[in-house]
Amino acid sequence: MTGRPPRRPRRAGAGRGPTRAPEVFARLIAPGTPDPERLTLLRRTRRYRLTAGRLHQWAEMLRREMLPFPAAAGHRTLELCGSGGAALPSFNVSTVSALVVASAGVPVVKHGNRSSRGLTGSTDLLEAWGLPVARSRAFGEASYRRYRIAFLHAPLYHPAMGRVAATRRRIGQRTVFNLMGPLLTPVRPAYQLVGAPDRASARLLVECLRRRGVGWVVGLTSDEGSDEIAPRGSTTLLWALGDRRSSATLHPEALLEPSERRGPWGPLPPKTAARAADAVLAGGGGARRGAVVLTAGAALLLAGRAASLEAGVARARELIDSGRAEDLRRRLQELALGSDWQEDAA
Repeated sequence: MTGRPPRRPRRAGAGRGPTRAPEVFARLIAPGTPDPERLTLLRRTRRYRLTAGRLHQWAEMLRREMLPFPAAAGHRTLELCGSGGAALPSFNVSTVSALVVASAGVPVVKHGNRSSRGLTGSTDLLEAWGLPVARSRAFGEASYRRYRIAFLHAPLYHPAMGRVAATRRRIGQRTVFNLMGPLLTPVRPAYQLVGAPDRASARLLVECLRRRGVGWVVGLTSDEGSDEIAPRGSTTLLWALGDRRSSATLHPEALLEPSERRGPWGPLPPKTAARAADAVLAGGGGARRGAVVLTAGAALLLAGRAASLEAGVARARELIDSGRAEDLRRRLQELALGSDWQEDAA
């Protein structure tokens, strides 16, 4: 006999909280979870091996609370976005490209947010343009009905994402939520172009989107570490078109004019980013224009509006240089000024 008192049996439910991955994630996004516990749980999710099955399961848990976007119900929409969290952040390529693609008549529903670690996310740029995307779901519905394009601010449609926003900022590191955004568009698109910070993440997102039922997907990552198509270095494209899978390397020097590869294309503060985006839509922009015409060209090919990537890039140039994409931005700004848009809680 050692004199050590016997251990008291642990009560059911006592201890360190949930340990299985689904339970941890459910507790992380639950309404009543205290912020200190959320921080612990978010750190715990980083220990799990991230498979397509696990990421798809967690995305489904978030989509259960998702508010719908009825304006686009039954339409064959296109979504294009980067996941964020890239080693080499870039200018808002996919947001500007969305305008180019929509000006060709492709219905676009783009899901986005503020930047959690960088300078300017999609929502930040759109607000700098005067669009009330962060406070009004009605504006997105009106813009889609009138012009077949909508920019949806993620926290307005995903209450659970809003609950973890402060915790994500506090942790200050890349987490699973950096990959979640492209999987949570309130309308399941027919076509989706999705950027990722590396090839493994791109493959993971393509597989998750196919599991969601998106029929035509291209995942991409640039060799220099961006989640956008790069105007100077090569970019890997992972195509999943119905049952067909293929990969290719995009070499921008084969598709772009020399002027479209010169100059910076990195992130900018919101007002500066808006001016740079205006310059691209006005026909200038250097390397920023190059990234946009490549991205819009790939999206037009994906949506069946171009027979090849070369034709898609040429069509994107035409849409910019004719002023059609710039005119669409102007019409959205006029729409924003034409009403006192109802505010929605995030």
